[in-house]
Amino acid sequence: MQRFIAARSVCASIFTRKRPFSTALLFDDTQIQFKESVAQFAQENIAPHASKIDQTNSFPQGINLWKLMGEFNLHGITAPEEYGGLGLGYLYHCIAMEEISRASGSVGLSYGAHSNLCINQLVRNGNTAQKQKYLPK
Repeated sequence: MQRFIAARSVCASIFTRKRPFSTALLFDDTQIQFKESVAQFAQENIAPHASKIDQTNSFPQGINLWKLMGEFNLHGITAPEEYGGLGLGYLYHCIAMEEISRASGSVGLSYGAHSNLCINQLVRNGNTAQKQKYLPK
């Protein structure tokens, strides 16, 4: 009887196991291209420094990751084009956040806080003078 229960349990786990979900099936070609370009940027510019960032709790000396991310326009994903952003919306921000977090969870968290809690809130709630002064251009 115990063998039967064990066999049934093993079979049930094999046939009911959930497979990993891939968001790539939900993205259009532009979103996939964006995802791939951010992934490449993150792997080339962030991943090599991830361990050091976690050990020292700071960005490494001699490389300005924040500036590199700005030059790649990661800070302006949700900002309108009139303020120097990409005007792509929150889904693209989430895609970037996911790929940056693959390279470094620490940098991903910092990026997410900056781009969502700062830039995105300025876009949504800032007056014209604040947007002109603080949004990426």
